[in-house]
Amino acid sequence: MKTNYCILGNNYHIENVENISDEISALDFNKTELEEVTRLDEDLFQLALNDGVVVDIGWYPSFEEGGEFIIQVIQNSDWDHPMIKISSGWDKNELIEKLNIVLEQLLFCLKS
Repeated sequence: MKTNYCILGNNYHIENVENISDEISALDFNKTELEEVTRLDEDLFQLALNDGVVVDIGWYPSFEEGGEFIIQVIQNSDWDHPMIKISSGWDKNELIEKLNIVLEQLLFCLKS
């Protein structure tokens, strides 16, 4: 089973992955938010783990300049009450930093 994933140009070792959908890595952060706005929707990234936990990244509001990335960790399909929710602006380094924080928190939460 594959456990190494390249997300936003960074390599991650993630175990127990059921499914991954990654459109966010194809975004061109050298362009402006406005130049990429037609690609910015709510379904940019989803990492589903075997235990039912989902890491989701979307752009809100969809297809609008001035939005933000929202990174959420969902457990037991409870989208109304994310375990973790954090936002990032249109900056690849900030987004990577926030994703790293979420993945570290997720690993801590799953081990507890």
